Amino acid sequence: MGLVEELLGCPLLEITRSWWAVRLNTGEWVCEARVKTDLYRGEERHYDWSNDLVANEDVLKITELWLLCPPSKTSPLGNTARLVITEPGTAFQFKVATADSNIASISRNMQAHIIGKITNKETGDCDIFAWDEVQQGLITPETRIYDPLTGGARRDKDGNLVYAGKNNIYNFHGWRSSMADMGRLELRTVGVRV
Repeated sequence: MGLVEELLGCPLLEITRSWWAVRLNTGEWVCEARVKTDLYRGEERHYDWSNDLVANEDVLKITELWLLCPPSKTSPLGNTARLVITEPGTAFQFKVATADSNIASISRNMQAHIIGKITNKETGDCDIFAWDEVQQGLITPETRIYDPLTGGARRDKDGNLVYAGKNNIYNFHGWRSSMADMGRLELRTVGVRV
């Protein structure tokens, strides 16, 4: 059994959504896919980034941050992404979702699952990997953003190419037209300590 299968409890081919996993400086692995007993609520639940890593400061012990992605048309075997974390407090993870509602119900739809690490604490620059639920693909630091009107690669005001996986915690941008820019991330909530 390999690492990914051990973390998920099944082969990558069998998952239907993305999951995060971390290795702590103690050598322990924590994976969102695992179920734990929540004594406070009296129920079983999946590991939670905020409740299980940020709240008890284990987020500062992360040495590896992984994103485990399901199979898709563009990647029939699934994908994994790994960030090596060398500086405590620079790893983060969050999900982007939309909510649709009507009189009878509200449905929540995940748009993207993002892991990242800050590469420059002063400017807030960061590298990210994201499972894009809509595009059914993995966004990497090398993924270019294309303008839907021109079909050309998007450029910033200085003419430099804009990459989806090169972002900024103080001005987080989306990478497709149907995803709004998120602006400044709530740093304490996602576990960043700069």
